[in-house]
Amino acid sequence: MTITGLGKPAGCKLIRFTAELEDGHIKSIQIRGDFFAVPEEAFEELEGRLTGTEVPNLAGRFTELVNELHIEVEGISGPGLAEVFLTALVQAGGVGVKEETHGSSI
Repeated sequence: MTITGLGKPAGCKLIRFTAELEDGHIKSIQIRGDFFAVPEEAFEELEGRLTGTEVPNLAGRFTELVNELHIEVEGISGPGLAEVFLTALVQAGGVGVKEETHGSSI
């Protein structure tokens, strides 16, 4: 399932993403927006390392990777990204990750 999201959660700048989900896990994700992340290459690595993350763990995993990769971020946070992600998931009909929804597994 591919989902896209756009939002400006409290304390964050505009966050936009496209993600591919499989069985409640992130298969791939691209995160863009009006936020800043330095070094940029490390942020690209962060996106790649979010692969395999279970949707409910997105906020914590994002924060963990920011710290592990020594990325300076401004205008984005793990909880902010998760908020935009979950809103998009609900709008896409993917409520209840790992549950049967509309005849298919998310």
